[in-house]
Amino acid sequence: MTPKIMRKISRSQLKAWTIGHLKSKQNGKCILCEKEINLSVMGSKSDYVADHDHITGEIRGVLCRGCNGSEGKVFTAVATWGKQGFNTNNVVGFLKRLVTYLESEGTGIIYPDHKTEEEVAMAAKQKANRVAAVRKAKLKLRASE
Repeated sequence: MTPKIMRKISRSQLKAWTIGHLKSKQNGKCILCEKEINLSVMGSKSDYVADHDHITGEIRGVLCRGCNGSEGKVFTAVATWGKQGFNTNNVVGFLKRLVTYLESEGTGIIYPDHKTEEEVAMAAKQKANRVAAVRKAKLKLRASE
């Protein structure tokens, strides 16, 4: 396998590279949410960013601002809370295992504090009935004064 040739671009080249990459490689869409990226707004208010690895500096692609923020937060959360350290391979391995885990079949056992939709609806109805009863009692009390 031939090693990848890395080259650093200047800040003045970044905008042109980002727009070119977005149009030619990503069909104008964010890689993560797959929504169209608006190129009409430029500068710090733009809808897109060149996402890069904060450890190596390598640009991975173009993301919308929301997905870029999410990616950073998820990486940091896994690195710290998942105790993986700021090592890309460890974090990616953890996330792959997490996806497999989330897609796996459950145990069939329901958590004790979980409320079904019916239980939630019943509780809301009971609360509404209590509120109505209190309101009615207050009106009756005022009327008798």
